[in-house]
Amino acid sequence: MCGTPSKEEKLQALLDLVSLFEELEWTVDAVVVEGSRDVKALRRLGYRGRVEVCSRVGTADVDLVEGLAKFAEVVVLTDFDKEGRRMNIRLTRLLERRGVKVEKLLRRMVGRLMAMLGVYAVEALDNVGERLREPGH
Repeated sequence: MCGTPSKEEKLQALLDLVSLFEELEWTVDAVVVEGSRDVKALRRLGYRGRVEVCSRVGTADVDLVEGLAKFAEVVVLTDFDKEGRRMNIRLTRLLERRGVKVEKLLRRMVGRLMAMLGVYAVEALDNVGERLREPGH
């Protein structure tokens, strides 16, 4: 595919993303996101699994990781911008040191689908379906 994805390609990417989130419900114990708006976006796309928020004001990384160490396997879905990637690397390193398996392939798959949709922040998925249904999109 070259250039900007067509509307049909974007709709397929959205369907693939919804399917991937359904798979995540059975693959990982929890999805780790940055904030409450990310949780809302995942729920609107049908994700019903456990979601943990990692950007709680006043919560140190050590305390956050301690709370997440109870899970055997997680996927870190921080945003796909510079800060989100940095946070993903830091959390992944800390979680793996605690023996938590961090699912990296699924994160990359989500990132590719989001890029096809022109979305790099998880919370922006909240209304992507409505935008795709608008004329001219």
